[in-house]
Amino acid sequence: MAEMGLRRGVVLRSARTRDGGERDLMVRAQRFEADALAELFDTHFDAVYLYVSALVGEPGRSEEIVLRVFLRALDGLPRYHRYESGVTTWLERIANAVLSELVVEIGPAASALAAEPPREAQVREAIRNLTPDQLDVLGLRFVAGLPANQVARATGRGVGRVHALQHRALLAIRRALITEPDPAPAEV
Repeated sequence: MAEMGLRRGVVLRSARTRDGGERDLMVRAQRFEADALAELFDTHFDAVYLYVSALVGEPGRSEEIVLRVFLRALDGLPRYHRYESGVTTWLERIANAVLSELVVEIGPAASALAAEPPREAQVREAIRNLTPDQLDVLGLRFVAGLPANQVARATGRGVGRVHALQHRALLAIRRALITEPDPAPAEV
C-alpha cells in the first residue's frame, strides 16, 4: 500500500515539474542554485528510487545507489541537454550506468541473492544478465511507463529497435526462468 502512495506521488510530482517549468528548473540547477538542486532532488528522488529498487530490491542498497545517481547527475549538470521525455529519463539513464558498473563490481555471485527466495533470485539474476541497452529500454518502458515512441526519442533509437530490444530482453528473462523438468526415471 505504501508503494502505491509512492507511485502516485511520483506521477504527481513528475507532472507538476514538467508543467511548472522543468526547463527553468534545469537552467537554475546548471547554475548550481541551492534551491533548484534541492527541488531537483526532491522532485525526482521517488521516481529514481522506484526504478532502482525494482532492479535491486534491497531498500538500503537502493537508497545508496540513488544517492550515487544524484551525485553523478550533479557532476553531469553542466553537460545536460534537455531530453524530449524529461529529466526523469536522464536520471534513469544515469541509474542504468551506475547499476551496470555495480554489476561488474560485484559479479553474478552477489551475497544478497542468497537471502532471497529462489524465484526472486532467479528474476534478479536474469535482469542483471541483460545488456545495458536492454536494461535501458525495459526500465523506461515498464518502470517509468513510457510508450515505445518516447523511449525511442529519449534513447536515440528507432521505435522498431526499441521493440526488438524489449522483445529480446523479455525472452532472455523468460529463458532464465524456465526450469527444465527432471527426466523421468527409466522403467526397467
